[in-house]
Amino acid sequence: MNQFIELRKEHATVITEIHSLAFPGFFLTELGKDVLCVFYSALIQDESTIVWGIKNNNELVGFFVASTSPFGLYTRIFKKHFFKFFLPLTISFLKNISFVGRMMTSVNSSKEFNVTKVFSVALLSICVSPSSSGKGIGKLLLGKLENELELKGKNGYYLTTDKENNVATNHFYLNNGFQLHRVFLQGNRIMNLYVKDLK
Repeated sequence: MNQFIELRKEHATVITEIHSLAFPGFFLTELGKDVLCVFYSALIQDESTIVWGIKNNNELVGFFVASTSPFGLYTRIFKKHFFKFFLPLTISFLKNISFVGRMMTSVNSSKEFNVTKVFSVALLSICVSPSSSGKGIGKLLLGKLENELELKGKNGYYLTTDKENNVATNHFYLNNGFQLHRVFLQGNRIMNLYVKDLK
């Protein structure tokens, strides 16, 4: 039986494991589990974030992270948790110096989304364990997020995802009521920005 659970910083480790399994080869995953764990722990502790997961048979099988104040979020959490980020990021950068440029590109691109105030909330991450994919977990997570946003008086939200080699994900969002707002470049990646009106 599926059960929603509001996630805390102590869940960062299991969230990291699910993310790593669900998104192999993605930039955040390539930075390493130590970076990911600090990243999710910092996100959960930010006052703007809404973080819920789904448990099935007492096992976390999916989660989402959204922010009601996404602009400047990454800079904000990095400054606040600088010393926790420092060592794992340094190790990751020493292994692959190109990660520095890719991180800067990712952070800077988020300043150019140009969404209206109606869609000022960002869905930062939604992730389902591969062992639970195809069971409607993603749709349940979106429903939970939208219920939480309505309780907070929010009328819409946005998200970004890769345009190319990402057919299933793009279909998922379109089939769940999102509209393509714009296409933009993030370094060499072509990205789709979707919005959803909850009114």
